Amino acid sequence: MGGPRYVALALLAPIFGMPAATAVPAASTTSSHVLRSPVAAVRRVAADVSVGSAARRDTRLDSRQSRFTGPVRSPRTIHLLAARLYWGRRHPSYPSTQKVSHDLGKTAEWYRHVSRGRQHVRVTVTRWVHVTASGDVMCNTQGRSIDAARSALRRAGYHPSRFNRLMIFTEQCDAAASAAQLPGQVSWIRYRAPGVPTLVHELGHNMGLEHAYGVVCRQDGRRVALGGSCLPVEYGDSWDAMGHSTGFFSAPALVRLGWAGKIQDVTTSGTYSVADVARSGADNQALRIQAGRTTYWVEYQPEHSPQVGRTIPGVMIRREVGRGPVEMIDASPGNPTGIAFPDRDLTNSALPVGSSLTTPQDIRFTTVSTGRHATVEVTFDQPAAAPDAPVVDSATQTTDGYQVHWSAPSDNGQIVLGYRVTASPSGVSRYVRSPAGYHTSTLFPLGDGEPQTFTVEALNQDGWSVASAGLLSD
Repeated sequence: MGGPRYVALALLAPIFGMPAATAVPAASTTSSHVLRSPVAAVRRVAADVSVGSAARRDTRLDSRQSRFTGPVRSPRTIHLLAARLYWGRRHPSYPSTQKVSHDLGKTAEWYRHVSRGRQHVRVTVTRWVHVTASGDVMCNTQGRSIDAARSALRRAGYHPSRFNRLMIFTEQCDAAASAAQLPGQVSWIRYRAPGVPTLVHELGHNMGLEHAYGVVCRQDGRRVALGGSCLPVEYGDSWDAMGHSTGFFSAPALVRLGWAGKIQDVTTSGTYSVADVARSGADNQALRIQAGRTTYWVEYQPEHSPQVGRTIPGVMIRREVGRGPVEMIDASPGNPTGIAFPDRDLTNSALPVGSSLTTPQDIRFTTVSTGRHATVEVTFDQPAAAPDAPVVDSATQTTDGYQVHWSAPSDNGQIVLGYRVTASPSGVSRYVRSPAGYHTSTLFPLGDGEPQTFTVEALNQDGWSVASAGLLSD
């Protein structure tokens, strides 16, 4: 068998206007280098794009074996050497000892909490250490930058061999990417103000965790939860620390790490309680449902997770097909946020109270209530159907037209995507996009003053309901 490889991935293109690596103008942003090393284990490198203080995106090698299943292990105590390295005549002003110590201290607290006291992180922050290497080496390579860093640290009186993690801070790179061995001991922080989410994320890669995925499905030209044509979205889980997130690790990741609390395997129809995934104590941290080669996970996240934009927390449903990635399901399609990366709609993925999702195996999930705990109904062998007909409550003529209001119907197993409101005798129809039936009113700007009779139909991915009974305007 040949020697293992370190792969130096190109720094990724900027997102949201973040700069690419600018410290080394001569370096190519499209090339990659394969460096062979005599060490005993293969180490893949994940390169993460930064937006603000969160890591965002990754390019990596494919593996012949599944990268997403089976246990991953970390030493009970991580001894991390946070190495602030520079080249040239003087070191940069950032990151300060106080800032690095603060962020890594918060990272240690995060891991202690998430692991239920099983994971301890001990940190040593170096003074600024001069490295005898070019910016090109330190910003755009892996193996050579590790060798240069370790040599410089030994000369400065530090002993890298006494630590089982090395985090290299090179703010001079002014890069759009951070990186980490997956699994392994080394991570590279190459931009200012990475923040706790990035440090947590890169250490997660060192432990062997891949990115958290989402799945995007379309049917008949519309976004749906599951059905039609589906595509995986890397980084698409905005509620897992290995996605675009400030959140917790998801329950499937906790199981792989050996850190999970109580996971209830559901095999019969019933109503189940799920606690806050981050504070579950002895209560259910998640539900797990097996359906052939597919596993579904249900957990409750009652707090906002991503760093930017407003999201709707709640009951999250993920699936794992075979040995593939765990994917967040967009249980509320058609409800985008202002967050463009990696998918505006997938960011709001919680299944709202009163709404349902039915899998291709006819397993139905319904969010009954949320609060301190979430109550979720799971029903087996329950095919979905088109929604019931809405009920028009009022149709009032105003100076601007007709204000029509209706009541949301039962979705019959698939979340309501929208409504079609029709006025008669004018014949005017209007589609109201309404994930989960949130929007149950609309204004018809009809100005002729003639009384109108209004009917409403509801749409889910199984089709249109019958029309409601008509209501004559006031």
